[in-house]
Amino acid sequence: MAKDLEGISQAPGALPIVGHLFPLLRDPLRFLKTLPAHGDLVQIRLGPQKAVVACRPELVQEVLLHDRMYDKGGPIIERIGNALGNGLASCPHSVHRRQRRSLQPAFSRTCLREYAAIMTQQIDTLAIGWSDGQDFDVAEQMYTFASDTIAQTLFTAESAGPAVDTVKECLPDIFRGIYQQAVFPPWLSRLPIPPNLRYERARNRAWAEVSKTISMYRQDDESHGDVLSMLLKTQDDAGELLGDAEIHAQIMTLLVAGIESTAVALTWALHLLCQNPDVQERLRTETVKVLGTRTATWDDLPRLDLARRVITETLRLYPPGWILTRTTTTEARLADAVIPAGTTLIYSPYLIHHDARFNPRPDCFDPDRWLPDQQHMRGTFIPFGGGARKCIGDNYAMTLATLALSTIVAQWRFLSADHQLPHVEPRMTLTPHGVRARVECLQGIRTGSTATV
Repeated sequence: MAKDLEGISQAPGALPIVGHLFPLLRDPLRFLKTLPAHGDLVQIRLGPQKAVVACRPELVQEVLLHDRMYDKGGPIIERIGNALGNGLASCPHSVHRRQRRSLQPAFSRTCLREYAAIMTQQIDTLAIGWSDGQDFDVAEQMYTFASDTIAQTLFTAESAGPAVDTVKECLPDIFRGIYQQAVFPPWLSRLPIPPNLRYERARNRAWAEVSKTISMYRQDDESHGDVLSMLLKTQDDAGELLGDAEIHAQIMTLLVAGIESTAVALTWALHLLCQNPDVQERLRTETVKVLGTRTATWDDLPRLDLARRVITETLRLYPPGWILTRTTTTEARLADAVIPAGTTLIYSPYLIHHDARFNPRPDCFDPDRWLPDQQHMRGTFIPFGGGARKCIGDNYAMTLATLALSTIVAQWRFLSADHQLPHVEPRMTLTPHGVRARVECLQGIRTGSTATV
């Protein structure tokens, strides 16, 4: 077993061979919340491997801002790389800047405005597809909406349809497998047990369909005005076109991460509005004043302030990427402790967001904490990471979620279909299960035929 790090306290409960496997699988959120009581830096065990959890926002900021010293790595990032390829989410510092430059044009303000038009079309389809009094699974609806919308951004050719359908179907097993294999001891992650087999099957199916789509685009030799067409024409620093492996990794990353994080955030937002009808009514007042009965557009965004605050507060309570890892490339000093090269560092947006020292009433849903006159300690809100490795799609995600939530609430009233709290499954996102809602059509809103859900 690796040596303990001098001056860094150890979390209790580690077992021989498996370390903290059981609390990390059984109730990792509760386990994380216990760690600050043991220090600003706390050692835990992932199997026989030691890892250090940073429990203060200023320490997390130091890790995020010094991405050369604290490079992408560790078991979670390694499993993300295995699942999605060596793309922007998992590539090392040495190639990150080049990869970021190749993708950045797709997330310019001009492109975001164009994407917003696609978002509006998809939101309109979603919002008129329900019937008054209908009861449905919110997550199922949001996954379909997110996958359809993001697919229209990445691929506009009809030939990409099977890839999108396959990725959506495989997402639960991929994200569950990434987390499970990251916390499993290495020997357990290699065994042909059902969780590992489900992950491998899902990963291989998604990879194959995305590869097929890239090949069809290359053979088509036609620009479809989408992100994949842009990547196929992008040149690297040497003037060479990007290879299939890199294009595949970027498309997998954008498709998988985009669908999952957007769907999860919207599902939690609607659940929280069901639980807080006063906030839902305030939001409806704002959105109806701005939108009337129409679908939100890009030009409406500056006037949808409460909707944006609701999404922001949802991301604080349930950050999609709730736990991530880095690896020290050289000996580092953090909180007066010496961290040897090759050490796995863990940071958790969920842990920082739910620490009462930095976020008063951390478990309370309060969008008004994000009003302009409220003060926040730097680094206490990190759902998209930070530094040079901050999520490239943060503005895309906030735009999509704000437009969708505003339109939905302006046209429909959401009521909880049952009174049980949803089950939270910690995989690579904090995925809610059992979020059912009944919708009531507001007066004057046109609805479509009853959807089958």
